[in-house]
Amino acid sequence: MGAQKAGAARIVVVVDRLREPWVLHDLLKTRRLPRCVEWFEFSAGETSLPALLGQVAREVEGHLVLIAGDRTYHPSLHRRASEWNAAGDALALMTGNQLVGMYALSRDMSIDLGNHSPSNVVSVEELHAWLTLTHSVECEPVQEDKWQRILTPQQRLLAEHKLDHWLVKPTDGIFARMNRGISVPISRQLIRFPITPNMVSLFTLGVSFISGVFYARGGYWNMLVGAILSVSASILDGCDGEIARLKLQESDFGCWLETVCDYLYYLFIFAGMAIGFFSSSGQRSYLVWGGLLFLGAIASFLTIGLQRHQLTTGRPEQYLGIWQTQADRRQSNPLLYVGRNFEFVIRRCFLPYALLFFALFNITKVAFILSAVGANVVWPIALYSYRTFAAVQTSTVVNPAPSA
Repeated sequence: MGAQKAGAARIVVVVDRLREPWVLHDLLKTRRLPRCVEWFEFSAGETSLPALLGQVAREVEGHLVLIAGDRTYHPSLHRRASEWNAAGDALALMTGNQLVGMYALSRDMSIDLGNHSPSNVVSVEELHAWLTLTHSVECEPVQEDKWQRILTPQQRLLAEHKLDHWLVKPTDGIFARMNRGISVPISRQLIRFPITPNMVSLFTLGVSFISGVFYARGGYWNMLVGAILSVSASILDGCDGEIARLKLQESDFGCWLETVCDYLYYLFIFAGMAIGFFSSSGQRSYLVWGGLLFLGAIASFLTIGLQRHQLTTGRPEQYLGIWQTQADRRQSNPLLYVGRNFEFVIRRCFLPYALLFFALFNITKVAFILSAVGANVVWPIALYSYRTFAAVQTSTVVNPAPSA
């Protein structure tokens, strides 16, 4: 899956002939095995690993990536191996003196290996030991938490722990990490089924809509149920991204779909509040606050969407981290300082818990009015940061730094 995500044109799995039936059976049960996988069966002594590499290299263009099957890797390692520019004959990823198990080889060297290497080389470790004596091997260090060898049940548990750690984003705050404690176990169960991340996004949107319906019914208990459903939607909101990373199905479309669903979540919740308060009290002031909130929210969504497109250059999932980095560089700017230190308030991992607090104490009206004011504070800051960061990028392009 990692090789497919990294853009591999051909995936060949080498497996012992005696083990192939049950290995293939177990992988097919996961329903995540790429369709383009080719199986190559062999028995001990029948062929060597270099001979197979040479055979494959003659049929493809570009370099080959050799991956040991008893390890799990961070996706960045697949990208690094696939994008390797041959400075030597091979690229070996290493943790200290330990071979990580992912090897990139030039096409010419792979063909040469098939013609001249010993016939008893059958593992990545044996290949590496022979290559370091006869060829130029570029070694790149890799942190230990980026991969895990799995030969024992204890190592499997350690690999799962590392996978869970990879699911946590650097931008996750306290509430987001608290949500992960629930969403990650849910995601681990969902990946057993043919469920895509986009399906989860749409299901979460449905929960958000039902939450808005309860808010629209008015009354203490309906609004409390709406707040609880809102928190549930916040927790499930992490599952689509987690499933995408676990299944290596991340995409720009999925990121934008999740963003649109997040925006609709806010509209459903606050539209429900406006309807609920108006229908239960008959006061038109709630419609005015609702209209103010709606305009502020739309302006915020459009401005943030434009800035996401501007800053991420094709990687929309990195928007928040990039924005925070840019704002941190300008702490002396009052608007950016306020935006950087209070942006967590409007995030979907925090706001539902605040709404639940207000609902428990029957002061949701206060939350509604504060949200209307907040929405019209967010978009000016977003617009200002959009123009500020765009001016810096333009200046960098027009006046590039002189060469050393």
